[in-house]
Amino acid sequence: METQLKTSVDLAAEGWVLGLLRGSFPEDRFLAEESHAAGRGWLGTKGGATPSSGEPFWTVDALDGTRSYVEGYAGFCVQVAYVEEGRPVFGAIAEPLARSCFVAVEGGGAYELGRDGARRIPPRFAADWPGVPRYVDSTPPSGIVGQLLREQSGQFVECGSIGLKACRVVQGAADIYAKAFRFRLWDVAPCEVLLRETGCSLRLWNGAPIDYSGQSIEFSDLVAAPADLMPVLLGRLGAPRSS
Repeated sequence: METQLKTSVDLAAEGWVLGLLRGSFPEDRFLAEESHAAGRGWLGTKGGATPSSGEPFWTVDALDGTRSYVEGYAGFCVQVAYVEEGRPVFGAIAEPLARSCFVAVEGGGAYELGRDGARRIPPRFAADWPGVPRYVDSTPPSGIVGQLLREQSGQFVECGSIGLKACRVVQGAADIYAKAFRFRLWDVAPCEVLLRETGCSLRLWNGAPIDYSGQSIEFSDLVAAPADLMPVLLGRLGAPRSS
């Protein structure tokens, strides 16, 4: 696992977000990044024990993209999700500097709330591989993903946080977010709902969906893309590559 940058802002932001949510939903369970890293485990009336499979809970990532924040770059966000029966059903990703917030409710669509009001984000379709695929990441992709980008003469779209990278796919500003790295449930639960409600998909590189039962919180190798592009993309990511 990469060393995580921690700042006083991470802790303060989580305290504010958790305070709001726990005050509104005092009986609920919470999986929050900073609290979990500090050894407090799951928060709630049932203590720090792992929830039973299917038990609902919230995920809280009060500052996703800490490095972007520290370096004065706009690629950071605040994100929360509600998981029910092992499936994220509500997700919100706020982009403070852009004064926008992406919100999705299962079956209710996805919306971007901005300075000019709210707009519903239409579904994305990509039946064929894009002529010039746009890959989003915080740095130019390397390894298999970098090779795919070069083979397709693709474009690189820069963005900091995991949540906002997925939002760029949702918005249509990028086509693919694929990265071989370790991530945790609070990184992806909010964008899972946004992607699903806009005709996109989130998968592990082996094609499996992410397990949101709460029994495991860490996974490896993530890809987000329009759903009808996902099969060919997974095939290319999983195929043996020349060095």
